[in-house]
Amino acid sequence: MKVENIRIKVSESLWNLAGFKKSIISECKVDEYHAKIIGVLLLLVGVYATLAWAFFFQTVTENLLIPMIAGLFMGFFIVSFVRALIASLSSGKTNFYGLGFRLILAILLGIFLSQPMILKFYQPEIKREAHILFDKKNLERKVALEKLHKVELADFESQKKELQFELDKKSETLLNAESDFKKEMDGTGGTGKTGYSVISKQKEKIFEGHKEGFVALQKRNLPQIENIQNQINSINKDIANDMVSFTKSNAVFGTLIQAEALQSLLVKDATGVLKTRYYLLVFILTLIELSALIAKMLFKTSGYKSKIKLINDLEVTTSENDREISIAKLNKYKELALVNELASIEKFFEASKENNQEHIKNRLNGSKESKDISLKQHWQKFKEMSLINENLSI
Repeated sequence: MKVENIRIKVSESLWNLAGFKKSIISECKVDEYHAKIIGVLLLLVGVYATLAWAFFFQTVTENLLIPMIAGLFMGFFIVSFVRALIASLSSGKTNFYGLGFRLILAILLGIFLSQPMILKFYQPEIKREAHILFDKKNLERKVALEKLHKVELADFESQKKELQFELDKKSETLLNAESDFKKEMDGTGGTGKTGYSVISKQKEKIFEGHKEGFVALQKRNLPQIENIQNQINSINKDIANDMVSFTKSNAVFGTLIQAEALQSLLVKDATGVLKTRYYLLVFILTLIELSALIAKMLFKTSGYKSKIKLINDLEVTTSENDREISIAKLNKYKELALVNELASIEKFFEASKENNQEHIKNRLNGSKESKDISLKQHWQKFKEMSLINENLSI
């Protein structure tokens, strides 16, 4: 007996899950079996959707609670939406807008959820490709940083070059003056006389002057060159630190770079094996999403639909009959109320006829006795006191 009760409870749960009314489907011997099959498929769709979405959210967060909650929510949403579509198919005409929306949603979810699965299946290949892309991104980052500081570095290099050129020019002049002086002293150049002559003294004086100028120029230019070089080194150090930080922050490959690696592999897939498996997985996941709905369309459940239609027709007919009865009652009430009101008015005027005549007679006698008031004024007062009013509104 307990086993039978459990079987009945399970059947009722599956009927309810599939969107069928228990009191009606239990009377349809063939359709109740089909309804249980649809309920089982919808249950499996819910489990699949929950696991698939939990797996997806697990790839973007390390917190285990978030994937579980998000997976349960998405599974509940998909089951509820498919259940609503099945219920609408079971109780009326096919809603092609709803079916089209469900088909589009299934395809999109199939594409969306197949990606993390492919990433998991081909994880070694994805990691190798991700390393290549990561190296490219590092190079692109370095080029971008150098481009950002290119103008500033070029300006510093130009200043440094000018200062260094000035020093080199002065050094060359100094060396030439020193060479002339030495040649004059040893007789290999100039006048050809050896010793410390008048010409030698002049050339020595010129040499000393250039030497003093060179020393002064060194004192002025070398600190500037050193300062410029420090600034260049500081910029290069910032670029190097930024690259180190960028490399460390991207040491763990995220979902986006793995998706890029997958796309890169799809482009490089000359054999087409990866593309075929990817598209096949999308197709399979889409069919899983649509399995319960496809089963409902295959199992027409004509008996259940006929009973639902009969109940709907009875409710509509009953509602229309109630409406007609209510309108007829209201019209009859208005008719009788109008007759009763008119009769009451006639009785009122009939009963007040003698009193009105006596009242008019007294008013006329009063007008004869009063000589200060004209007949026109008496008529005006009579109209004001009369039951007949020109502005009377009902």
